[in-house]
Order: sequence, then C-alpha cells, then structure tokens
Amino acid sequence: MTWEEAALGVDVSHWQPEVDWTTLRAGGVTFAVLKATQGTALRDACFIPHLEGARTAGLRVGAYHWCDPIRPAIPQADHFLRTIHAQPLDFLAIDVEQQWASWREWEQRHVVRLISPERISRVAQAVAQRVRAATGLPVLIYTRVSFIAEFARPMLTWLGAWPLWLAQYPYPRGRITCTWEALRTHFLPTAARPVLPPGCATWQMWQFSAGRFILPGVPAPLDLNLFNGTPAAFEAWLAQERVGGTA
Repeated sequence: MTWEEAALGVDVSHWQPEVDWTTLRAGGVTFAVLKATQGTALRDACFIPHLEGARTAGLRVGAYHWCDPIRPAIPQADHFLRTIHAQPLDFLAIDVEQQWASWREWEQRHVVRLISPERISRVAQAVAQRVRAATGLPVLIYTRVSFIAEFARPMLTWLGAWPLWLAQYPYPRGRITCTWEALRTHFLPTAARPVLPPGCATWQMWQFSAGRFILPGVPAPLDLNLFNGTPAAFEAWLAQERVGGTA
C-alpha cells in the first residue's frame, strides 16, 4: 500500500470553526476526529456542528477527549461519555499530551510544575478503560513518542495493548496552501510509518501534519491523519474493534 491509497482524515476543534465538509469529502477525506471534551467540564463548542456536517457529508466520525491529568480520571471519563451519549460516532480517542500541572503556567509559556509520569499514565489508562467499557467503540490513544519518553514512561507498561494514534510531523516549519490533489501527489510523508513507542508493535493512525497545510474547505490550518490501511481496511478495523457497550 502507498500513502496515496491510505484512508485520509482530519481532526478539528473550535480552532477550525468553519469547515465545508462536502469539499473535504470531495477532496478524498474519509474520516474526521472531532474534539468533544477536555478535563471534567469543558465541551468544545464546535463538536455538534462538526459532527452533523461530517456525517451529512458521508465521513466516518470519531470524537476525542483531552485527558487532563490534573483532574481525576472517572469524572473526566463520565464527562466525555455524557457529551457523546447517543451521538452517531464510529470510534473514540483519548488525547494524552499534557505534562504541566498549572494551566496558568502553560498560558504564560513558562511551565515549571510538572505532573508525575505515574499520574499521567494512571489517569490516561483509567479514562480509556472506562470509556471503552461503557461504549464498546474502538478507543485510540493519541500521544507522541517524545512525550512518553520525557514525561510518561510508565505508559509503556500498557500502551501496546491499545490502538495508537501517533503524532509525528516530518516537515519543516512553515505553511503550504495547496489542493487536496496536490497534497496526495506531492506532500504525503516519505517515511514508511511513524516511529513506534518501545514495546508497541503497530499503529492505527498517524497525525502527520499539525497545521502546516491550508486546504480547500477550511480557511484555518488543518491537522491531517493517515490510517494504517486503505478505506476498506479502515471499515474492517471499525467492525473488528467493536466489543459491545451500553452508551
């Protein structure tokens, strides 16, 4: 399989308030991952509009929760579950990329206090387990290899048992405005796959671009993703990963 044959997706939040989903679908996008919640209280204002638009355009749709390790795990999971309840979703993801213990320090770009690696791992695992048990949907863990190595090494004890959504960006800095056709023919990664965390044998999704590309249908920079397989393989994975749930 070449990257041109792989299922192509986007992930969006309130940072991309305007999305012409029909244009994305026509450009070859087959799935979208939408931010739903963060911590124990925040709901993304664009979650429902994005969900309705992506569904109407015929995309497969997932939702993700930003895991805030400052907050306890179960209230976070339940906040996510309440927000996505009864929504037409195909898969879910838990976003694990926070090591700072103070949002004020993060906003000031001067992080001093860090959360312990053990707590980051424990909270993320507990959130993911509760969400998977409650929904039966496929649940990916979104993270970066560099983040795990520096801030969350205890995650390596359990990460290999979960589908991985890895963030790695093989591009220099700067923005590129192009068509969806040009993206596929000129700008897809040249690497065969993302680098895997130690002890992990495979991956499911690769976030290969963080805001580098401006593409038709979205005036804001987009995060782009590749599935580890063709659109048909993506469909098979969704069916295989469903385990039955109650939400």
